[in-house]
Amino acid sequence: MKSIGILGVGQAGGNIAEIAASMGFQTALINTNQRDGLVNTRVEKKFFVPGYNGAGQDRSIGLKAVNENYREMIDFVQKSFKNIRLLLVAFSTDGGTGSGMSPLLIDLLLDNLPGVNVGAIAVVPDRNVLAGNRINAAECIEEISKIDSLSSVFLVDNDQMRKLNPQSSKHQIYLSSNHQVMEAINTVLQVTKKSSFYGNFDETDLMNILGTRGVTIISSAAVTDAKTTSDVSSKIQQSWANSIFCPVESPGVIRAGLIYEGPENMAKLINVPGIFERVLEPLELFEGTYISESDPTVTSILAGLPFPSRRMLALEESIEKNKDRLQSLVKKEHTQKYESRISWASNLKARPQERKTGSISSKLSKYQK
Repeated sequence: MKSIGILGVGQAGGNIAEIAASMGFQTALINTNQRDGLVNTRVEKKFFVPGYNGAGQDRSIGLKAVNENYREMIDFVQKSFKNIRLLLVAFSTDGGTGSGMSPLLIDLLLDNLPGVNVGAIAVVPDRNVLAGNRINAAECIEEISKIDSLSSVFLVDNDQMRKLNPQSSKHQIYLSSNHQVMEAINTVLQVTKKSSFYGNFDETDLMNILGTRGVTIISSAAVTDAKTTSDVSSKIQQSWANSIFCPVESPGVIRAGLIYEGPENMAKLINVPGIFERVLEPLELFEGTYISESDPTVTSILAGLPFPSRRMLALEESIEKNKDRLQSLVKKEHTQKYESRISWASNLKARPQERKTGSISSKLSKYQK
């Protein structure tokens, strides 16, 4: 049984939990909309908030749902996961249910899951989303960043997928992002089951890394055609920039992992100071070397990174630029009205003609010449 559990919150979180379940992870989901959660057939444990039918991208509804049902939610999570060491709460930051519920729910779970670290898989929308989604994402990520004792936060960046696959549909981007984040987590978890004469990367090493507060990324670099240590370092650094996670913007790695798999002759090209030159050497580094005939690959885990200010600025700048117009729209919703200029014409409306009756003699005399 895998030691990492995935709790999906909202539609996006449920879809991530669905993929995780297919990989053998313990999973559960919470949603305000039963129709969303019913499509996640691989996730057996589900909690649908009573009295709700979705949140309509309104974070306050998601927050209200937790306030009214937090005891039931905590009890559901406690019963849904057994013998895990890390629970990752998966959700989209720009919707209503996942974005509104997850920060408070995570904060509550930290006090009610003894011996279990709690982290997050938070999906950041691409640059094409509208103002309301951007506002939700900014508010949600700010709240997540302020939670004490929170473990790794994986910021899955749909904008990264958009850059790499500009012709892809929204559905294709979502599906690919969800698969890749779970494949990355599953890959490093599977490595902890391997044995090596050259240094093992075990589950304790992984949990030490993923228990770190801050942003975490996982990436893999193929180094088949590398000739020098500089080549290897460059390819690893490039893998950070091209991963599905928000790009590394500034130094500040606290804990890291380096896992090499491939022929022995390529292992000598791994130079730790060169690899971490851009982000500075971490406080702790956990390494694993697994010699095989497979193509040489280096998987790296960076934990404790700062939240990506430039990426968030790109999300927020259009809101800031259109501040006056957006505030005007909100005001207009409650004040707009139309006044007709032809109210005087109401008397011109056609009315049924009244039939007047008269005596027969009067009508006979009317036509006398």
